[in-house]
Amino acid sequence: MAANSGSSSPYSKPPSPLSVSQAPSPASTPNSSRPPSPMTRPAAAGGIRKGGLNALSGGSMAFTCVTPKPVQLLKKQDHYRETKSSLSSDDESDVDENHPPRPPKTRRSSSGVIAAAMAPYVTEFELYEPQTTDDRQYPIQKIAVVGSGSWGTALARIAALNAAEKKGFHHEVRMWVREREIPGQGRLTEVINSTHENHRYLPEVPLPHNLVAVSGLTEVVKNATLIVLVVPHQFLIPVLDELSKPGVLTPGARAISAIKGVEVAGDEIYTFPWLIEKKLGIPCSALGGANIAMEVAQSEFCETTIGVPSPDDAALWHAVFDSPMFRVHPIEDVAGVSLSGALKNVVALAAGFVDGMGYGGNTKAAILRIGLLEMAAFTKEFFPASSSLTFSHHSAGVADLITTSFGGRNRKCAEAFIKTGKSFAQLENELLKGQKLQGVVTAEEIYKFLQARRRTDGYPLFTKVYKISFESMDAKRLFDDL
Repeated sequence: MAANSGSSSPYSKPPSPLSVSQAPSPASTPNSSRPPSPMTRPAAAGGIRKGGLNALSGGSMAFTCVTPKPVQLLKKQDHYRETKSSLSSDDESDVDENHPPRPPKTRRSSSGVIAAAMAPYVTEFELYEPQTTDDRQYPIQKIAVVGSGSWGTALARIAALNAAEKKGFHHEVRMWVREREIPGQGRLTEVINSTHENHRYLPEVPLPHNLVAVSGLTEVVKNATLIVLVVPHQFLIPVLDELSKPGVLTPGARAISAIKGVEVAGDEIYTFPWLIEKKLGIPCSALGGANIAMEVAQSEFCETTIGVPSPDDAALWHAVFDSPMFRVHPIEDVAGVSLSGALKNVVALAAGFVDGMGYGGNTKAAILRIGLLEMAAFTKEFFPASSSLTFSHHSAGVADLITTSFGGRNRKCAEAFIKTGKSFAQLENELLKGQKLQGVVTAEEIYKFLQARRRTDGYPLFTKVYKISFESMDAKRLFDDL
């Protein structure tokens, strides 16, 4: 986790709407003894490349690590010392009958043991099991979902289904809905609770009856121990201001962010989980992956990545979201998962520009490769504790980039931007019912940050996306200097 706001770091935080100085000290949080979060604030100027290197030059970025850092760290802990044989299946033909391997106690889920190919790259954790005394289970985990857009509703649906079936969870899952009138039907919360469907953002998808829509934010999180934050990022600060008031959150609560984007203040950049941790004083994980909301809601098979600050968080969030058709892979790289979810939308705009200009698969593949390198290089440069493997080996990286660049709203609107000449504001109203494109907002934030750091030359694709979107640059110049 980042240093306290009172430290003398060369990256001392400038004033921002978050009011970090009023947040509880990390030392006072329930999980202050957990390992340092990979979301450490950026290193000093020594971490900046010199000599004109950019994200595409040979020495700037390479997927060379064989063993991911989180696993190396865990191997140093006695609690996680497991031999490779202990992860073998009991029915393997080469098992030594005199010394059979122990059955795996970690990373087992309703969908079975995590595939052998992925096992070395995920955080080891004990499956969540509630303690039992006098036939009563404790603690009972209660889930609250703050946000009810298409993605928020899809995640709330999975959480509610799991809460109804798994031990140690309160049956009811509450979802915060920004109240509004639906013409001819009544209030949105009443419509959702009576029809068990979010007609506005996730139509024709039945919702579990234990998922309850609530319009009051403090009422949603009342007694909640697990808080899922999935609001549009422009609404995050007001939400955190409300949640940070005394007595609103349950002591010992944990949060997870499924919000795409970053916060930039001058020459500093922050991930949303970091902001949430600092503002609320509770540990925050990050969820991201190749997850189109409607496909997830319709139970089409997919994977997701959860960046966690500790194995305890991995166990809880795995229990909340993992299912046979929604596979969860936890890793100890909160920053990597957060940044990949933000930056892939910028690259998806570039992919949409390619489609809008009528170029084919070769061009689009080249843009995606270059974009992935810039995503990983940016994260490693400014969040050096993150892992390159997050981008090359996990759903939050390359898989999410592919999905977003072929089927996402950012690609769709970017293609229309080139073909029609309409502004992104017009396209948001026409194609997205007024919802904001995260890629456009993030492209502007990233460019301003790189300008402040004098690093725009190091990220030519990010820079071109901004200039095409905001400065009327000819889209054909997208390929210059790549």
